[in-house]
Amino acid sequence: MANIEGPLNDVGAHSVFPSYDCADIVKCDPRGQGMRGRGVHRTDSQQAPRRWRGLAITMMLFAHLTACGGSGNSGDTGDRQSRNGDGDQKSKTTAFPDEGVIVTASCSVPAGDQARVTVTGWNAETWEQTALRTFSIPAESVDDSGYFTHISASPLADLCSNAFDDPGVTDDGPHSIPESSLRQLFDKGYTRMAVVLMDRETEVTRVGYVDTSGKVSELSSEGGEDFTDAPSEENAVFSEDGSAVWFTERDLSESTERIASRSLSGDQARTEKGGGGLINRNTRLVLADNPTRGVIGEDVRISPDGRKALAKIDGYHIVDLPQRSTVLTPGMNGSYISNDIDCFGWVDEVRVLCGPDGSTDEPERQNSFWTLNTSGLAGVDEVPDSAMGEPIIPATDRENTVQAISPDGKQMIFASLQGTRLTYYLSSTAPGASPKKISEPSAKEALSDGHVLEWR
Repeated sequence: MANIEGPLNDVGAHSVFPSYDCADIVKCDPRGQGMRGRGVHRTDSQQAPRRWRGLAITMMLFAHLTACGGSGNSGDTGDRQSRNGDGDQKSKTTAFPDEGVIVTASCSVPAGDQARVTVTGWNAETWEQTALRTFSIPAESVDDSGYFTHISASPLADLCSNAFDDPGVTDDGPHSIPESSLRQLFDKGYTRMAVVLMDRETEVTRVGYVDTSGKVSELSSEGGEDFTDAPSEENAVFSEDGSAVWFTERDLSESTERIASRSLSGDQARTEKGGGGLINRNTRLVLADNPTRGVIGEDVRISPDGRKALAKIDGYHIVDLPQRSTVLTPGMNGSYISNDIDCFGWVDEVRVLCGPDGSTDEPERQNSFWTLNTSGLAGVDEVPDSAMGEPIIPATDRENTVQAISPDGKQMIFASLQGTRLTYYLSSTAPGASPKKISEPSAKEALSDGHVLEWR
């Protein structure tokens, strides 16, 4: 990483029609659960405002969306054009490098223009922009049924939840490393983005994808004339090889959730993969590989070898994953970590990077990070102190959040807020590291907006 300075020593509900149960609706997310994002919170003048705009903004935004894309019904199976009607979408076609690149994604609703997701590749050494892709968000993916206009239930809703609060204002950050489902919105080369499409007349939701030209492809067929429930496909994500879109279906009558997929080729028939009992309204679908299977849970991060998952199950747990699609539940074979620890991701097959969630009884760990060894923890009621590594960075009064971990797990990038000053640092993940400030101006642009999807 070039141009570094001295050491840091001062240092949801997924239904299409949401319910609202917060006392202060302004502070709730579109699913009425409070904002899902973690990380430092901007308090300076650059912070993107999140204020109630009233129904006028919602109606104006919807009018614009439907004006660009017609009625918004998703009745036609197969390829359909984006809201601009001709599929024209300005986006660089430069391929994303296979290594040495940090990929970020942000969502915006530009004033007078269509909602979009921008995916950017940044050179991990120089912070020069190396690739750029833009995906228009189909009008059929936008739900305006409640007080807020937001995206139909999928990881895309997590990426865009803030952007729809204030059309014309980009998402504020920085955000900590997102759960694995956010990366899986896209195929490996970032040429397609998975979406959930809604028919406003029937309330049917179906999965599909949009490419960088703005063309929308719906994978789900209309089906026959049988007298059945309306399909409700949610949580659309791509398989690693990009050959299929996976999704979930909730059966409230039986309190179960199913996992299924549709291939991008052939007859695109629905293939059921598994499922289990419903847990709560905050879960997402994440895919693990070798073999590929779906995992439904909250804040899930899959280990590099696909054998374990870090997830929230009444606090963070390390869970041993079965070789089948599953729903993560408290009864699974795993180990409870703590409600006082916040974990960000895996540094190798057995260790996760963690930090204190708020204050800690150990002063040397205040606002620091450490690795947690997960080997041999299956069935343990609580992680022993011996599994916790020594502090990585000096304890300070700063508010820090990890934004990216290098592919080999030996380095991390984190944002640090001291008062109203926000800075970014590169650090080793080994104990006793001396963080170095990242001074490239473009790094601030890259890290202050949206999410870091991966460092590869």
